[in-house]
Parts: sequence; structure tokens; C-alpha cells
Amino acid sequence: MEKEKEHASPTTPPTTDPSTNPSTQVRPMSFYPDFSSYMHEGHAPMPHASLPRPDANPSPWTCQGNLTSGFQSSVSSLIGLNSTSLSHEEPNQEPTPDSGEVETLCTPSKSKDDDESRTQNTVHTEGADIIEEPKLGMVFKSEEELVSYYKRYGKQCGFGIMTQRSHRFEDGRLRYVTLGCARGGKARNRTSNVARPRPTSKTDCKAKINATFIEGVLKVLTVHNSHNHGLSPQKSRFFRCNREVSESVKRVLDTNDQADIRMNKSFASLVQEAGGFENLPFSENDCRNYIDKARYLQLGKGGAGALCEYFARMQYKNDGFFSLMDMDDDGRLKNVFWADARSRAAYKYFGDVVTFDTTYLTNKYEMPFALFVGVNHYGQSILLGAGLISSEDTETFTWLFQTWLNCMGGEAPKAIITDQDRAIKNAIALIFPNSRHRFCLWHILKKVSEKLGSHGAYKTGLKSHLLKCVYDSQTIEEFEKCWEVLITTYNLQDNAWLQSLYAERMYWVPVFLKEIFWAGMSITQRSESMNAFFDGYVHARTNLKEFVNQFDNILRKKIENENEADFHSFNVTIPVISVSPLEKIFQDIYTNSKFREVQKEVVGMLGCLPTLHSQDGVIATYHVEDEVCVDDLIKEVTQNVYFNEAKCEVKCSCSLFEMRGILCRHVLAIMRVKKVRTVPEKYILDRWRKDIKRTYTLQSSYDVVDVRPKVSRYSRIMKVCYDVATNAASCDEHAEDMIDKLYAMNEVYRTNKSPHQTCSNVAVILG
Repeated sequence: MEKEKEHASPTTPPTTDPSTNPSTQVRPMSFYPDFSSYMHEGHAPMPHASLPRPDANPSPWTCQGNLTSGFQSSVSSLIGLNSTSLSHEEPNQEPTPDSGEVETLCTPSKSKDDDESRTQNTVHTEGADIIEEPKLGMVFKSEEELVSYYKRYGKQCGFGIMTQRSHRFEDGRLRYVTLGCARGGKARNRTSNVARPRPTSKTDCKAKINATFIEGVLKVLTVHNSHNHGLSPQKSRFFRCNREVSESVKRVLDTNDQADIRMNKSFASLVQEAGGFENLPFSENDCRNYIDKARYLQLGKGGAGALCEYFARMQYKNDGFFSLMDMDDDGRLKNVFWADARSRAAYKYFGDVVTFDTTYLTNKYEMPFALFVGVNHYGQSILLGAGLISSEDTETFTWLFQTWLNCMGGEAPKAIITDQDRAIKNAIALIFPNSRHRFCLWHILKKVSEKLGSHGAYKTGLKSHLLKCVYDSQTIEEFEKCWEVLITTYNLQDNAWLQSLYAERMYWVPVFLKEIFWAGMSITQRSESMNAFFDGYVHARTNLKEFVNQFDNILRKKIENENEADFHSFNVTIPVISVSPLEKIFQDIYTNSKFREVQKEVVGMLGCLPTLHSQDGVIATYHVEDEVCVDDLIKEVTQNVYFNEAKCEVKCSCSLFEMRGILCRHVLAIMRVKKVRTVPEKYILDRWRKDIKRTYTLQSSYDVVDVRPKVSRYSRIMKVCYDVATNAASCDEHAEDMIDKLYAMNEVYRTNKSPHQTCSNVAVILG
């Protein structure tokens, strides 16, 4: 059932799905329709001074005005309806339309400053046709015709309209609809700030009409024409239902905006052309809202050409380059996504946890620049895809996520970290339903001073208490109790920001996230690596053309940093600091950056004091007292460690391994107590190893030529493979034959056998 929908005028473009073709493509716009606009009439043409006003022409409707009482009775008995008003229905019962009910006109209340208030709802406007007031038995061919009539009548009388209630059959056909005054309904106080309540226009006005679908038409069976507020026909154009920017005006606004014409001048020209403000069915603010929400990219001078040139150059250099352009029905660019071959190959190794964020290219258009970022085996950020988007709503993010997923072979990440954004959350639920979604804790805590800094106890206990809830709670029960004490102690029951955080606590509070393993980066590290990815370049004052020209340079620098870290891991050894054989194992296997993290935990063992708490068969429970340094102060924390002697499995309540993929000091302390000399394979993660050959490093799609022989061979092979795939894909028989041969050849090369003897019967035919 649909309730209380004010009539606006959104456009509804068609829907399309993104493609998986790795080449540069241009696709039509995808759109999820807004069903709240299903009653809207079409956009009116731009009014001119020489033309009559928009409300001068009568709406096409058929009226049977002089109905007899017998007809009214027969209609009532036919559909079995009573005369109870819809506004008095019980909420748990299915509402039924009113029938046979009419209310005589009464004088609305008249405000002192409103001379246009009328005692009659039918206003005789000089030089214009009169829209007759609603009467019982009026017949309309369609829902659109009914809405159009009542909207014109409301504009003539001086009130706005809205859909108060409607119901449809299972096949989507309208069963009945109630249209009423936009000031109907009771005011609701939706703000916690009692000193500054939100303004409201609701007066519980009872003016309405109810129409029911009977014998293929909509018949008006209920009429209430009285209002409990003043009416002003001369100001009807300010009601939302009467404000709409036509397509012709939108084109003018688009053209003027691209020509750098300021909005006040653009709107002034429209007023001049229409012959006055009163002849425009929209305001200047409506025009500004349209430009702000224009669903296409404002690329600036030379931006579109630079982007296409960049895509063409990358595609020529590497067939693995992927790009997709999202266009609207008028051929205007809405969204763009791209990922080079290296990013697509790296996703196979580091796509378990992905961070997504939007920043802005700070040119005059403030375009959102979207990044998919992972973490490599050195703890460095690595690009997994990028995009330019026209807006930050659910529809746009859905298109971007689906395109990125297609680009990465349809394999979703295990976890994705984003800002606390409702549109992003909705899109993730649609595209990545099985991925663990987490909010960035760093961004949330960054807002603490802004949201709570004015509280009198902020610096004397409130801030530290909040951080204690977040970081020191080892169980969900502990967090719930600590949060309740926080809210009660500092009288924060009405704080809307804390209420919203608590409602979504499973997305950001560490204790709620410990159950899902992710070996990427710490939640608190996510924003730091995000901001450092482009070394602040995207925040410089630049245009798109300059940004595209520098994009390769930025990514090349990231690759150079990874090569340098790789060199140090194989040529520089970090000495061990203990006699523990476990530390030696990690020294030999992990990259230097990750071994540094292990050593930090080894040093931390000095402050750990384990004691056996209980023994249940092969499972021992230890309490490990730990001393943690916080702001030059020592804080004592006790962690619970569970050790299975039979399987050599261990789990700590701090969940460092589950959160960051590194064994914590508490676990290492218990292993030392139990004399464990080797590290079980399950606790040595491949993503941190330095001895694994990762093929994404062979991908080179940048301007600088990689002279390594292996990279050269790889490029030669890939070019032939793309040619083979193109020819073999001509039919299923060829495709299956080629796949079988490739598997056989791969097995030969994988086992380092001689291909001349083993694969003499394998032939590859091109063409």
C-alpha cells in the first residue's frame, strides 16, 4: 500500500546491465525506477509571455455531474462499500474506499496576510477556463487523467495535492486511490533538537477525493472539498506538485552551465522569456537542484578527449585493460570505470579485503573520484580499479560495483570497507550480498570531537569512556554494558549521532567484527593508506586532463615502491631479537614489513604473564595479563587464550590474527609455555610470504618499458593467447578443444617437463 506521495516530476531512464567485455565500451544508462512518480503527468513545455498560462486549458475529464440518488445507491450496493472515511480506518485492517459521500463547501480559515483566501473552492479566473470542483460520480479514463485534473483544480483554488492512499491489484492495476490536500496529515517532530524544531506545513486538512476502479474507469465516490487553512491561488505555483522543470528548460540549463553562465543569470533569462516569475512553473532553487544532481560527468575542457585518449593508449599497450562508459539516453557521459591488467591480476592475490572510497578532483565541477584499493604482501596499498561518477546515490554505486565485479571475473571480496554512507550500503547489499561490509572506524572516531566536543564532560571523561567501549570490550556483552553506562552517565539518550552509531554497531565496533577472518589491513589503517595512495595529488587544484596525464606517473611510483620493498625482503635480513624458533620461521618466510609486525609481538611477550585458568580435556584456557602502553601510561589488560593441545590450535580474545593475520603476543606466550617449536601451517598466511611468485608483477601497461626477460616473454605469450582465444571462441567445439589443449600444456610447463617430447601431439592452429 502506498501512502502520502507528493507529486514531483523525475525522469525515468531505461535500465541496462554492464558488460563483462574487457575492452573499452560505451553502454546506455542503467536506472532503477522511482515508483513514487508513477502518477506524474508529462513535463509541460516552457511557457512564453505570448502564450496563455499553463492552467488556462481545462484538463480532459468526463463528468457525470447530475447523478441521481438511485445511481449512487446502486454503485454503493454494487461494490459493497460503506461511507466511512479513509482517514478513520484501523491501521491493521485493509482500507476500503469511501463511496457515495460528499461534503458541502465551507469557508476556510483566512489568515491576516492572505487576501487571496477564498470561501469557494471554484475560483472564476478572468480570461481562463474554470476547472469545475470535484463531484460524486466524476469518471476518469486513467489514473494520470485523475491526477492531472485534481492538480489543476488545486492550483486554481490555491492548494497542493498528494497521494494519501492507494491500493493495487496483484497484476499492478489500480484498485482505488485517495488524492488529498498536501497539508493533510498530522505534523511529526522528527528532530531531537527541541530548541529548533523543523517547520511543518501539516494542518490535518481533510480535503480529499477518493476514486475506485469500476467497469474499466475510475469513478469518484468520495468528495471532501473543505479546507482548514487559507488558500492562495496566486501562490499555487510554489507547491511542490506544481513545480517542475521541463525537458526544454533542462537543455537550456545544461547548455548555459557548460558555457560557464552563472545560475542567477540563466534563471533571469528564463524569467524574462516567460514574462515574469508568475509564469514559470519552477523556482531558481529547482534549477540549482537540477544542475547539482545532473546525472552526467562535467569533464571540463579537453577532459573527455583526454580520457578517451588514455583508454585507447592503455588498450593498445595491453589487451587486459578494461574500461566501461555509462551513457544516458542523450549520449551524455554519466559514469566511467577502468582497471589496467596489473590491477586485475593483483586482485587474485589481494582481493580478499577491499576498501572503497570516494574523494574529489577539486576542479570547478567537484567530480567524485572512486577508488578500489587492496593491500599487498608488504602492507602497501595497491590499486584494484578506479572510476569517475556523476553522483553518489544507490543507482550510481550499484552500476560501479557491478562493473567492477564483472571486471574481476565475478568473484566478490570477502570483506569490503567503506564510509558510513547509506547509498553505498544499499549498493553493497545488492551486488555483494555475501561479503562482510564494514565501516571505517578511523572516519567514525574522527567525527567524535565534532559531534560531542561541545559536551561539558567531553575532555573530563566522555571521550575516554567512548574509546574504552570501542577498544577495550572483549565480548559483545561487555560492549553493550559499557555503552549503556556511557549513555546514562553523560545523559546522551537524545544524541542522534550516537543513536545511529549504535543501531549499526555491527558494522564498525571491533568486537562485532572479530568472528570473520580478514587478512588485509587494520580498520584503523584503512583511511591512512587511502589518503596516501595518491600522495595527496587528487586533492590538488587540477582538472581532469592534467589528472589523466599524471595517472600513469602516480601508479608507476607505486610499482617502484613495491619493487624496492621486494628487493629489501630478499637482500636485507632483519636480525631476530629472541631465541624463539617461531620468530626465526617468520623471519625466513615473511616479507620484511610483515616480519616487523611479528617482532613487535615478540617484544610484547615480555609484558605478558600467562596463568592456567581451566582444563577441559585437551582444551586449556589461559588468562594472560598484559601491560599496554597508552599515552605514556601503562594499562593492564587480561586476555583469554584457548589452546587445543591435540590439534595445536590456539585462539585469543584480542583477535589480532583474525583482524590482521599476525599471531599476537598472547598466543606466542602460550606457545612458549607449551614448548611449541614449529608454527602450524594454518597460521602462516600466503599473502604475507615473500617466496611466492605472483604473476601480476609481470603485467606492465605503463609508458616505461620493462626490460626484464621474463616480462618480455610474458607479453609475447599474452598477445598470442588473446589471438588464440579470439579464434577458438567462434564455436563451442573449438573452445572446448582449445581449453583441453591448454590444460595439457599447462601441466607440462608447471611440472618443468620437456615440452618437445610430452606435448608433441598438441597443436595450436590460428585462424
